[in-house]
Amino acid sequence: MATTHAKEPTTAAPAPARPAPRGPRRGWRPWAYLTPALVLLAGVLGYPVLDGLWTSFNHSVMTQPGADEFTGLDNYRAVLSDPELLTALGHTALWGAANLVLQLVLGFALALLMHQKLRGRALFRSVVIIPWVVPSIVVALVWRYLLDPTSGPLNQLLIKVGLFDQSPQWLSDEKLAMPTLILLSTWKWTPLVAVILLAGLQTVPRELHEAAMLDGAGRVQRLRYVVIPGIRTSIALASLLTVGYSVNNFNGIWMFTRGGPAGATQTLTTLAYQFAFTEFDFGRAAAVAMILFAFLLVLSTVYFYVVEGRKR
Repeated sequence: MATTHAKEPTTAAPAPARPAPRGPRRGWRPWAYLTPALVLLAGVLGYPVLDGLWTSFNHSVMTQPGADEFTGLDNYRAVLSDPELLTALGHTALWGAANLVLQLVLGFALALLMHQKLRGRALFRSVVIIPWVVPSIVVALVWRYLLDPTSGPLNQLLIKVGLFDQSPQWLSDEKLAMPTLILLSTWKWTPLVAVILLAGLQTVPRELHEAAMLDGAGRVQRLRYVVIPGIRTSIALASLLTVGYSVNNFNGIWMFTRGGPAGATQTLTTLAYQFAFTEFDFGRAAAVAMILFAFLLVLSTVYFYVVEGRKR
């Protein structure tokens, strides 16, 4: 009798498990790729800052002997005890705060208009950004002509409509010079703020607006509880840029008033320029520049701490 033997099932050896894919290597290669850019950045930004810091600790007056002599904090003591610095500091604070408030409010209003589905929206957006793209020197020449007290068309128009009896001295009157410069700066830079806020408005989901409308929220409530919280990062970025380029803006003041009349528009940037290229005292000029640099550094640190921390 033939007997059949059942074959025992054979179990194949399990294949060795593949190692899980590792994350990006954190060795020396990423730093090697970044080294050329870091060297270029250090040369373009780092060296001038360090050179200015070193100059601020030296007696560096071209018209006096003993130039480039290390004097420690003497330049900072001289600058901080100078009443002209306190005046320039107050003007800088006023200049930055006024530009921030006006440009944020007007820029937000323009961003809301550009965000609407209006006929000719593309043309409207193009017209809005014209002041921003025009070079500063062209802006200065045009507005100096328009505000000229003798032949300026703006003054002649204001006199014809009866708002003034005689031509206002927009840029040579101590009480009118700073407000005039603030308005011109607002006209020049508000389009940039509007573009930044418009980019933020386009990221707010439409569903949030619809949900708020279903809950009975009106336009003001949607603006307060949906739009503004949704573009908070854009508002913070626009605020940082506005304050930064306002307090650091030299061309916008020097090309119009050169810090005058009688120091009514003197800011930290024009004061540093006066120390360096009028009195040839590069040590005090560097000290003023370092004070301004420290302020901007603190402002940037606060921005990244608040905004980036909130994102995380």
